Amino acid sequence: MANNKIFISAGDLSGEIHAANLVREIKKINPQCRVYCAGGNNLKSVSDVFIEDIVNINAFGFLPVKQIFFLKKLLGKLENLFLTEKPDKIILTDYYGFHIFTAKLAKRLDIPVYYYISPQVWASRSGRIKKLAETVKKMFVILPFEEELYKSRGVDAVFVGNPLIDTVPEKQNFEISAPPLIGLFPGSRKSVIKRHLPVILETAEILKEKLNADFIMFGINKDLRAKLPDYIRLETSNDFSVRKSIDIAVCPSGTVSLENALMGIPMAVMYKLSYFNYFLARLIVKVKYIAIVNILAGKEVVPEFIQFDAVAEKIAACVTEQLKPERYASKARELADFRKMLGTPGVSRRTAEMILND
Repeated sequence: MANNKIFISAGDLSGEIHAANLVREIKKINPQCRVYCAGGNNLKSVSDVFIEDIVNINAFGFLPVKQIFFLKKLLGKLENLFLTEKPDKIILTDYYGFHIFTAKLAKRLDIPVYYYISPQVWASRSGRIKKLAETVKKMFVILPFEEELYKSRGVDAVFVGNPLIDTVPEKQNFEISAPPLIGLFPGSRKSVIKRHLPVILETAEILKEKLNADFIMFGINKDLRAKLPDYIRLETSNDFSVRKSIDIAVCPSGTVSLENALMGIPMAVMYKLSYFNYFLARLIVKVKYIAIVNILAGKEVVPEFIQFDAVAEKIAACVTEQLKPERYASKARELADFRKMLGTPGVSRRTAEMILND
């Protein structure tokens, strides 16, 4: 099949970083390929034609009305693009809510759809897999259990490995600093930061008094600086060489928790939703754990503090306990071993070759 024109889309920051790396590999294999993108700054930097920014509108989760109208308008723009430019292939990255409509549109126009990085339909609303089976030619999944899950439901799927193993370095030193250096991760979405930041700051205050610890807060929002006490340093880049220096983390359950695990950084995972979304999630979420590490292990490898348990005193006590030398090194090495479960290096290149050769 021709590979002269490809459309690729991603709706959140972590997904579009991987999507941009995939585009780079596609361009290396076929420099003549013209790539149309919808996403954020990372995809914009590698695209020949950038259609729309859908990362920075924060359009995921339960969508406000204004965002729904924005995405409906974008879908019309994509329909016009698909009709006029006639891309040979469409690649969708995570972000089920909007992408399932994109996939249906492409199916109607007889354009093959490839899905890179599965939306977490296995965690809730598994009925969505049926819709993916009806619209997607092939799934390229990044968690080992997802391949069989999709295949058993009639979706052509292949585990390509997790792209984080190509970008996240291994940590070699498992000794605790003196004083300990604690990484704080409030999240990337404004709504999440708003709920997490007060708990994290209170946790840091307790740990400062109890352990005289040092702190680095990792966040892309530079406005956080004004909200932090002097003893917390703000790091606005996603520099893994800086992150490797921390001994332990307080972080949300998403990609950052898996990145920390791959570096062998023990952590306390926390997550808070609005009360409405929390009770709605309780009705539809089907997994016991929310951290990917725990889901892969089938047990609580990293402690989770969800909603009403996400209080400073509990989190601070957990961090203190994990920093005891007799348990710290073994926990760090146990986490670092998860790298072996996530495939071999070269994920973006391998996926690009499979898509272009299909």
